[in-house]
Order: sequence, then C-alpha cells, then structure tokens
Amino acid sequence: MLIQEIVFKAKRKFSKIFHIFNKQTGKFSDRCENLTSIPGIGTKNCNKFYEAGYMTPESIISASDEELLTIPGVGISFVKKLRKTLGRI
Repeated sequence: MLIQEIVFKAKRKFSKIFHIFNKQTGKFSDRCENLTSIPGIGTKNCNKFYEAGYMTPESIISASDEELLTIPGVGISFVKKLRKTLGRI
C-alpha cells in the first residue's frame, strides 16, 4: 500500500514535469519554424535571433547589416547570403 502511494505520487510529479517540458518545447518549435524559413537560420541558432529581439522573418529581413552582426554567431557570410537571397546585394 505504501509503495503504491509512493509510485502514484512520483507518476503525478513526472506528469507535471513532462507537461511543462512539452509546453516549452512547443513554444520553441513554433518560433523556430517561423524563423527557419529564412535561409541560413537553422534550429540550432534560431533561439539566438529570438533572444536578440528578432521574432519574425520580417524583422530579420528589415534589420541592417550592422544590427545583424551584433547577434552572437552571425557573421558577414550570413548577411551576404541573406542579402543575395533577397536580391539586395
């Protein structure tokens, strides 16, 4: 009886933890799906753009080269690729 109660409580706690984790994962994947539509932004670095305040593809596209270069991991090659893709070299 005591063991069953302990197992039941542990299951409830793990259930809450997994629910929170799945909720956070959903948010992360939603924002990544949005930003990864831009060539050169993958799932690994989309969080850096989001944290820098670029939450939509439009905000990244309209940012100046200098602004983009302030994001950790963004280099001149990314900026050139972005501008070439957009036809604004």
